Amino acid sequence: MDIATTLAAVSSAKDFASFIIGRKIDTAVTERAIELQNSIIALQSGLLEMQVQIQAMSTRNRELELLLSAAEDWKAEDDRHQLISVAKGVHVVTPKAIATDPRTPVWYCANCWQKHFKSVLQRRHQDYGGTSYYCPNCEAKVYDHSDPAEV
Repeated sequence: MDIATTLAAVSSAKDFASFIIGRKIDTAVTERAIELQNSIIALQSGLLEMQVQIQAMSTRNRELELLLSAAEDWKAEDDRHQLISVAKGVHVVTPKAIATDPRTPVWYCANCWQKHFKSVLQRRHQDYGGTSYYCPNCEAKVYDHSDPAEV
C-alpha cells in the first residue's frame, strides 16, 4: 500500500472516530474514540512527514545517480588517455591512440586533467631552446625542450 492510499484510509478512520464522538453513547466509548482520533491524527502527521522524507531521498538519489554517471563517464574518458613525458620533466595527457607520436596535435594540461577538466595546451611560441605551451584554464606553462626552432 502506498502512502497516498494509507493516508486516505487513515482519513476515513479519523472521520469514523469523529462520527462515534458525535453520537450519544456512553462516556467510556466517547473517551476511547477521542484517544483513537488523536492516535489517527498523530499517524497521519507521521505519514505526511515520511512522504516528505521519501521525496527528499528520491531527489538525493537522482543527484547521486547523476554524480555516479559523470564519474563513470570521466573514468571512460581517462582510460582512453595517458600521461606521457615529452621531454625531461615535461608531462602532458594525450589520447592513447596517437600517444606513440610525441608531437601529437592534442596535448591536455596534466594539472587540469587531475581535476577532471580537459584543457588543451596552446602553443605560445618557439625559440632555439624549445617550444612554449600554456594552459588557458589554469595558466600553467609547459616548455618542450625537445622541439627547438630550426635554423
